Amino acid sequence: MASTWISLLLFVQVGALIHEQVAFDNSDVCWWSLAPPDPTCPILNKQNLTEIVQNLVRPYQWDLRGKCVGNYCLFSNRGFAGGRGIAVITTQDNFERVKRVGNLLERYSVSFDHDEANLPFHIGDINGKGVGILARQPLSRGDPIMAHTPVLLVHDAFRHDLDQHAQHDLLELAVESLPAQTTALLMDQASYGPEEHRIENILTTDAFPVDVGGEDGHHYGVFPEAAKQSHDCRPNTAFHIDPATLMLVTTAVRAITPGEELTLSRLALTDLLADKEDRAQLVGGSSGCRCSQCALPVEEATESDNRLSEIRWIHGQLSRYDTEDVSVGLITYLLKLYEDERLQCCMVVAYALAAVNFNSLGLDKQAVTYAHLARDAQSIAAVEDAPHRHPWDIIDEMLQDPRRHSSFARRVKEG
Repeated sequence: MASTWISLLLFVQVGALIHEQVAFDNSDVCWWSLAPPDPTCPILNKQNLTEIVQNLVRPYQWDLRGKCVGNYCLFSNRGFAGGRGIAVITTQDNFERVKRVGNLLERYSVSFDHDEANLPFHIGDINGKGVGILARQPLSRGDPIMAHTPVLLVHDAFRHDLDQHAQHDLLELAVESLPAQTTALLMDQASYGPEEHRIENILTTDAFPVDVGGEDGHHYGVFPEAAKQSHDCRPNTAFHIDPATLMLVTTAVRAITPGEELTLSRLALTDLLADKEDRAQLVGGSSGCRCSQCALPVEEATESDNRLSEIRWIHGQLSRYDTEDVSVGLITYLLKLYEDERLQCCMVVAYALAAVNFNSLGLDKQAVTYAHLARDAQSIAAVEDAPHRHPWDIIDEMLQDPRRHSSFARRVKEG
């Protein structure tokens, strides 16, 4: 049953990437099946045939030569994701889960087109900030920008259970096990002081949480391309990590103009809804956050903090059925506050709350509208730490028949 579900999820979610351009080391990756390839993604050209031959020399095969310290072993595969490669430091049980992901990815043929002009973004210098990622073309909400597998995946407890010397040795071996091109891509993001270990510093500053499943599946993954995006508390892109492929998928959350910097936020939704002072500590520590939102003038920052306070209060009102002042006006006001606060990255919660509460007021058509919007928003950025439990089962049932759900007309007073 579990394997059937994983396979179904893969074909549903990875299928959406077929014939899409997916960024890979300043190139795009064309995913294709037995269907004729999309003309915008040519497969059979000289460069691609060369890559295919190289992949035959560098096959999909795991290196399992006993590089272990305690419960943690290094598992590497230079052929993972069509030759991108991956190094995994984890336990045996978790490796088996990652191996299944690799086997599923191997069912797809991957080719690399090194024409940067095909990508929706480019890497360039940003005034006063160094290197970043800029939009090459106009983008709309929902447009995919890039998708990558991790090149380094490290178990969450690895850095707590082993002494620093043992960690550094295994991390160095992990990087050495990657293809040369991928190693260069990984180390290009390294920035460290004389007392810091280069790879440990990358894990500390640039890694993303990745869950491979199971009770002990928490890891940190390094995605070098995504790490080049600057943090912003009001980002213009969002990301989610697909559990079936371990891909970090980046998507536009609003209209983006050519030349505009592409930003993302790694803060949880509850942290993004915090006041400026608290948010700054979470992002930059004592140095604070330097993003556009946190750099607002005092008057605008105060107005923003007031809106955030209202959002938090309305969340509380709409998350319970025992509140009596819920109305259409309150629901629509919440949506306006999200818009005014430029929280397009986090609309999942707002739309889900709107759907459930419209249904509780007996407004089933509006409930269905916002249930669809919630589902669309979830596909852009899956938020797992909302200030309330996500009612996805309720959303699914409302999409089928909102009037049959127990929330329907629950707030409507009789008589």
